[in-house]
Amino acid sequence: MKSIPRHGRGSARTLVTHRDLGLEIIFLDKGALNWHVEGRVERVTAGSVYFSLPWQEHGSADEFEPGHHWHWVQLGLAGRIDRPRTRFGFHPDFGIGARPAAEISALLTRSGRHCYRATPRMAWLIPTLVEELDRKEGADRDYVSALARLAILELVRCIRASERSDHAASGSVRRIEAFIGGLRERCEEAWTLEQMAAETRLGRSRFALLCRQLTGDSPLTLVNRLRVDRAKERLKISDDTVTAIAHDCGFSSSQYFARVFHRFTGMEARAYRRKHRPR
Repeated sequence: MKSIPRHGRGSARTLVTHRDLGLEIIFLDKGALNWHVEGRVERVTAGSVYFSLPWQEHGSADEFEPGHHWHWVQLGLAGRIDRPRTRFGFHPDFGIGARPAAEISALLTRSGRHCYRATPRMAWLIPTLVEELDRKEGADRDYVSALARLAILELVRCIRASERSDHAASGSVRRIEAFIGGLRERCEEAWTLEQMAAETRLGRSRFALLCRQLTGDSPLTLVNRLRVDRAKERLKISDDTVTAIAHDCGFSSSQYFARVFHRFTGMEARAYRRKHRPR
C-alpha cells in the first residue's frame, strides 16, 4: 500500500542509523534497546512505543542488542519528507484533516522524547496492523486505513498520558531516576540490591520493580551494563590490560568480565579493542 510503504516484525542484531519513508511507529513487546534519534539516546523497554519522523536519522546506539522483538509500521505523510517540517499532513487514506494534522504534527515535532509507555490499545493496534498487512490473501484496504488512523491518534494519547504521568511522578520514581542518573559515575562500586534500594529509601522488591520499568533491566543487570559501557570506552583509548580494565570497572574477576562483556556486545574485549582502536 502506498499509504504504508514499509512494515515488519522481528528483531535485528543492530539497527544501523537510517531514515524512513514516513512516520515510523514501533511497539517493542520484548526486551530493551538503546536507540537514538539525531544522536539523542533513549532507553526503549518492553511495552514502549517509539516514533521517528522521516527526516530524522535514527538507529541503535549499541552494536549488539539481543533478546528483543518488535512490530513496526511506516505511515505515509503528505508532501516532502526529505527535510525537517514543523507542520505536515498525513496520507489521504488515513482520513486525518488539516486541523487535527496540524495539532498532531506540532506535538510530534516539539516532543523532546521519542519513546513512551504504550497504552493497552497501542499494544494491540501495531501488531494487529502488521498482521493485517501480512495477510496472504491481501490486506483489507479500508480496515488497514482505519487501523493506521487509530495508531496515529493513539500515539498522541501515549504522549499526552506520559506527559501527565511525568508531571505527577511520585517521589519514589524521582528518587530512582536521580539514583540511576548518578550510578554511571559509581558503577565500579560493589553494589548489592539492598544497598541500591537503601539509596532510594525503598524496599528491595519495590526498587527492583521500578528499576525494571524505567530501564528494562534488573538492578544488577543495569550495573553490569554501565560497567561494560565504561569498559568499552577504556578499551578504545587506554593501553591498560583487559584484566586491569575489568577490575577498575568493578568486575571481581577477568573471567566474569569476559562473560558479561560478551553478553552485552557479542564479542570478546580484545576483539572490541582491535575493532575500535584508532589507527
